[in-house]
Amino acid sequence: MNAREPDWAYVARSLLKVLAVATALFLALSAVDRVLWLFDFDERSVLVYGTAAQIANPDKRLSYGHGDGGGLLETTYTLRGEPRRAGPSGDETEYKITKDLFGSVRAPFLDEPSGSLFAAIDSVSWEPDVGRQATEKAKKTIDGLPQTLEAVAVVEFAHSMTAEQLVAFNRRQKTCAEGGVSYIYATSFFDDSSDPPSMNAVVWDRYMVMEDSRDRLPYHCETEPEASLVQFRRWVGLLEEGDDLEEFELSRDWLVGAAEEGVAYGLVLDGWKLADLRNLLDNPEILTIELVDVAFDLN
Repeated sequence: MNAREPDWAYVARSLLKVLAVATALFLALSAVDRVLWLFDFDERSVLVYGTAAQIANPDKRLSYGHGDGGGLLETTYTLRGEPRRAGPSGDETEYKITKDLFGSVRAPFLDEPSGSLFAAIDSVSWEPDVGRQATEKAKKTIDGLPQTLEAVAVVEFAHSMTAEQLVAFNRRQKTCAEGGVSYIYATSFFDDSSDPPSMNAVVWDRYMVMEDSRDRLPYHCETEPEASLVQFRRWVGLLEEGDDLEEFELSRDWLVGAAEEGVAYGLVLDGWKLADLRNLLDNPEILTIELVDVAFDLN
């Protein structure tokens, strides 16, 4: 009995169908993988949103973060750190930034910040009163405390200063506390008749930029204002029109304007001795200093 000859045309059609299905599956998986790669927190997203979170939360020391991987609906980037206090905090802080498939960002744990540091930063004005009552009050407060205490404080200038003026100020003042300085490049505002109705202050410390290149500019106490402004402008240059900064109460235009103006309205000082703060108050360019937290240095 002769075996039936195979239908080679049928076999060929079947093989073509298998190849077509396999190719379709491969392309579909490649497309999904591409979507997830685009959707995940890439390097630029980390630089933009991770740094924006730190600008919007100067009461926290947020120093590092990690991505939680991509999903079809949303992906999350988690920042870790601690509350900004004069002494050891001991409390770990965690903030999650979530980006959905359409690029919208949510940072619910960063919304509506509170605390005395925010109140002190909010008190820094675009046009501060140049009267000396605030200065005398600050002197009286600091003089009544042990001068070896470490502090977190907000310094308000009698007038805004350019980076060049701040460098000259540092050289005249001869006070260098080995870092712990953030620059207030824009003060906060609230106006319920405007859109948006409020904006966070822009408090900048160049070391909060999450990238390996952040230390390319060497640290020098006296010339740090220039280096910090360069780093701020570099970061603002990364921003694009489509970046969703609303959750941080920031906007690209707000940040670009602050970078172009390039002046500081005050400082946030972290870990400074009261004696050094008291020395600052003797300078007529300082309007006042508001202590936020003090602690003994137990090291």
